[in-house]
Amino acid sequence: MQVSREKKPTSCLIWFGSIGLLLFVGMLLAYLTGISYIPDRFLSSFASGIQTKSVNQVVIFLTNLNSPSALLFYAIALGVILLYFRKYFFLLFTVLSIWGSAIVVSVVKVLVARSRPLDRIVPIDSPSFPSWHATTSMSLALVLCLLLWPRLGKHAVWLLLWPLLIGASRIYLNAHWASDVIAGWGLGAFIATTIAVLLYKELTDERKEHSA
Repeated sequence: MQVSREKKPTSCLIWFGSIGLLLFVGMLLAYLTGISYIPDRFLSSFASGIQTKSVNQVVIFLTNLNSPSALLFYAIALGVILLYFRKYFFLLFTVLSIWGSAIVVSVVKVLVARSRPLDRIVPIDSPSFPSWHATTSMSLALVLCLLLWPRLGKHAVWLLLWPLLIGASRIYLNAHWASDVIAGWGLGAFIATTIAVLLYKELTDERKEHSA
């Protein structure tokens, strides 16, 4: 029974990460083959049509909550907390997931070199695919979800609303095509869950040690 209980969390992580990988690869192929051209431009035009100055400012504030500087602040804050409680493997998991995602998505952007929507209302000129904000916000949400699962239980899943809001903000601002955001969600999920699976035994042992 103990084995089955320990296998269940890893199987859920593997399942979630596999879905993420499929989303990323699917959106990449959709872009490369032109399948995403019409839906991407339809959603971009729709976003342009509903933009208002007052809402724009709110959405810009929201999207900046997952900027590189904000992400650095979150990572440092989490690092200090985890160091204080001597959760070294959780610290390793946090660093690898968040900054691993940031590095990987930056490399993929350069390799794919997709142009952003022309009518974006935020000043940014880096490659578009996949969304850096969507990728890192998903990794951050999954890190927090796993860290807080013992206290929050299934309610920790609500943390996944964070990447959904951040991704939606990127589409609304026309900073990204919708397929960029979906690919970012998938990539972030794949990276964070893969690291969680690789460190699962160490994370579980560390959690048991501190709860004893």
